[in-house]
Amino acid sequence: MKSRVFVAGSLLLLAACTEAPRPETSLEGYWIEVMPVNRHITQGLRLDADGCAASIGMHTLRYTAWERQGEQLFLTGESLGNGRTVRFTDTLDIVRLSADSLTLGKHGMYRVAYVRADSDREARALLDSLRQPSRTDVLDISTYVDESPSDERAGVYEVTLYRYEHCGDGVFRLSTSSGAESGTEHFGRMYTLRGDASDADATVWQLRDFADSGVWNFRVRDDRLEPLDATLASVDSLSGQVLTLRR
Repeated sequence: MKSRVFVAGSLLLLAACTEAPRPETSLEGYWIEVMPVNRHITQGLRLDADGCAASIGMHTLRYTAWERQGEQLFLTGESLGNGRTVRFTDTLDIVRLSADSLTLGKHGMYRVAYVRADSDREARALLDSLRQPSRTDVLDISTYVDESPSDERAGVYEVTLYRYEHCGDGVFRLSTSSGAESGTEHFGRMYTLRGDASDADATVWQLRDFADSGVWNFRVRDDRLEPLDATLASVDSLSGQVLTLRR
């Protein structure tokens, strides 16, 4: 009897030792760099299932391809600057990888932390709706703010726009304030229109909420967004704020 128990126990131990290894966490997806010092800056990288890659928010650094070999990530791309384009392949160490976070390092010299973008409501709205015209186009993220908000005025205080280079459409996040209340947020699509009520050549950005709960129109003038009404006519300063690009 003891011999049979020993054999049975040995079989169980063998089964445990030969259990199939758990699949490694995938690197595929959108990764946004954690930047506690510069929270207003959004940048990162996109890693596709077919090995293609793209940079997010970095105009002079364009990723084109990626490959994983063990605990190393190889990123191929182009560095743009001073009128030159330099091809490169960067070898990075995968220091830590979980379902929603990634830490990359290089020869122990530095570490960069990322979070997976699809854990954030704003990023989900962006990734689910924005069409990218080219795999290597850079995602541009710009924020416009009202420099001198007043609690007595109703209107937009901040607009963040997400769009790819050379593409007129994108998505947005819009924060509004009404009287003493603040913190209301809207997410939706951004469209580029030509012409307003007073200028047929004006560039207009129209923002439409995903839930059809609002439409906002702005005339684009240099680094400013000037509010327009439903007929694309100018709005006086008491009804809407002029927003300035945040540098």
